[in-house]
Formats: sequence, structure tokens, C-alpha cells
Amino acid sequence: MPTPITIGHIEAHEKLTARLFYQPHGETGFIDAGNVGDYKYAPEKSYVGRMRSEGGAKYLSDEQADTISDRWEFTLDEHDVLNQKLVFLATKGSDAVQAEVAAPTGTATITSVTPGRSYFVGKVGLNTVVAKVAAVTLVEGTDYLIDTAAGILTVIDGGGVNQDDDVDLTFGCAAVTHQVFTGQDNPLFRGSLVILEINQFSKVPLREIAFTGVIYLTAWPEQSGEFGKYTARAVPTTKPTIKRRSAA
Repeated sequence: MPTPITIGHIEAHEKLTARLFYQPHGETGFIDAGNVGDYKYAPEKSYVGRMRSEGGAKYLSDEQADTISDRWEFTLDEHDVLNQKLVFLATKGSDAVQAEVAAPTGTATITSVTPGRSYFVGKVGLNTVVAKVAAVTLVEGTDYLIDTAAGILTVIDGGGVNQDDDVDLTFGCAAVTHQVFTGQDNPLFRGSLVILEINQFSKVPLREIAFTGVIYLTAWPEQSGEFGKYTARAVPTTKPTIKRRSAA
């Protein structure tokens, strides 16, 4: 018979962490939500008023729980493509591919510029940039600044570019693939969820909690220290099935 974990057993003093896996409806395989910085079981309680009699008088008491709903909360900090769908309530579309172009065959025209303003070229990872107004070649650092990585041209106020001039560019660019999302499209992720609770006494999870439910964010990325943290909440819509390991 398995040895139970009882009061006084070393594993009864649990120092827990957890892992969160979710499988959206219609998909196969579970998604690992990644590193869990903080984790807690945070059930939601609702109360109902009940009457009690005492000393010949009736009193209203609302201290009795009427329902208790399971909830688990996770502080996450990994921003892979799948977790980005959670962060931005998004669905993922087809990737956008920028092909490599050799200089000077990449071209763009920025029309009616205003000195002091910045303009997106429409390509990233630029190289060998040449900027002209009409047939006059502009001087980088005097007439304009160029962020080649982001593909941003800034017209310097007081340089050789005037209000409403058109700036013609030639350049090369690197091959870059962008992952495309549509935000504010999927506020709840419904499917199967598995929570693995792990303590310091065994590599085998202490508890496995499985249910059908929803996962959604309650706090969006917060840049604190090295990582951007965000909080996900897992809420069951079916009764959770809980398996607890016996003593190691």
C-alpha cells in the first residue's frame, strides 16, 4: 500500500512550483506556458445571507460560503509565439516574409516630408542606403538620420531637406520573417488544461490537476528587472481531476 503524505511527513511541508499546459479546442498536443515565476491557488468565494436565531432575536449572517469556484493564477515571463496569442488576445495569421534585396535595387519614396519628423521606409534590416531630393544626394548626419535595423528615416530640421520635399531612397535589405497576429480577437482560450505541481522532494510531480476550462490574462506584461511579467488565470468549467503522488 502506498505510504501517504501525512502531518509530520517531510513532504507535508510543501514548497511548490508549477507548470501550466493548455490545449485549445480543435488542436492536438499541449502548449507549455513556460517559466512560472509565481503560482497560487486562488479560489473565488461567494457568500449568501442566512438567518440565525440567538437570544430570542433573529440575525442576518453572510459569513457562510455559498459557492467556491476553483481558480489558479500563474506569473509568466516567456514570450514565445504561442504565449503572444495570450498576451494580445490574438489569433495568429500567416507569416509575412521580407525577401533579401541587393543594393541599390531596393527603392522607396517618402512624399511631402516635414523636417524633424520620422518616416518608416517599409523595409527593415537596411544596408547601403542612399537618400536624394530630386537629383541631389543627401548627407547622412547632416540632412537625415537612418535607423537601418528598424527602417526609420528621420529628416533633420535645418538640413538640406525642405518642407514638402520628396525623399527618394535606394537600399539593400536582409531577408526577415515576421509572425503576424490579429489582436483583440480571442479574449478566452478554451480547451483542456493540465497543472503540474512540483515540490523539492521528487522529480515526479506531486500533483496533477486536469480539467476543461479557460485561460486568460489578468495582468499584462510589466517590465520589471530582466523580464516582462504577466499573469494568466486558469478557470475550470468541469470538475478538476486531481492525482496526488504518494510519499517518495
